Amino acid sequence: MKRKNLVKASAVLSLIFSTSIIAIAQEQKETTTAAPSKFGVSLNGGLCFSYTDVKPSGTAPVFGLGGHYYATPYIHANIDVQKGWLKAGDHSSTTSGIMGSDNSYFSMALTARFLPLGLIKDSKSEALKYLSEIYGGVGLGFIANSVKANTIISPDFGSLGDYSGTALFLPIEAGINVPVLLMTNNKSLSINVNYRVNLAFSDKIDGYVPNVAANEKNDAFNTLTAGLVLKF
Repeated sequence: MKRKNLVKASAVLSLIFSTSIIAIAQEQKETTTAAPSKFGVSLNGGLCFSYTDVKPSGTAPVFGLGGHYYATPYIHANIDVQKGWLKAGDHSSTTSGIMGSDNSYFSMALTARFLPLGLIKDSKSEALKYLSEIYGGVGLGFIANSVKANTIISPDFGSLGDYSGTALFLPIEAGINVPVLLMTNNKSLSINVNYRVNLAFSDKIDGYVPNVAANEKNDAFNTLTAGLVLKF
């Protein structure tokens, strides 16, 4: 009798144990499936707009790579490296008396992005799925300049000629990530569109520091880029 009770108890315990293991495994699977992406990498390209002492302002290409950390659905940390060109005026080695510059630069920026609609939790809304990826951001950047500028004799123009130097800048940006493809293991592909205003803490990125009373502002350059973001 005792042996039969022992067998029954063992069977019950085995069933409970098996059921528990299956339930835990299922819960872990669901948790893994539902876990949002924490990291991302991006590749982009676009245009760089010069806003310096040299007029008229020019437009030139820019290319970049980025790394992203998604701390929460509404706070992202980003680091990016860009190779770009700043062109303005009429730059030519044979031109004299006319302002013109060509800056081949590298920059790196660290920004924090805030996604206000990411605070709303509504997984059923298709519109919110896209609108929650709109962001604004601010951070700190570093630019390494390699400038070729027309030489002007008059000291009022503050011509630096061929100038190489570094400077910090304040990046202020806005953009959106548009989801386009959901892959296995929670990986996804998005299209990113970003507009960034870069306020330099220097007046030398165009190769000129005009010695006139009207020159009260440092140089600036803006970028408009589009690219792909892989989240994982």
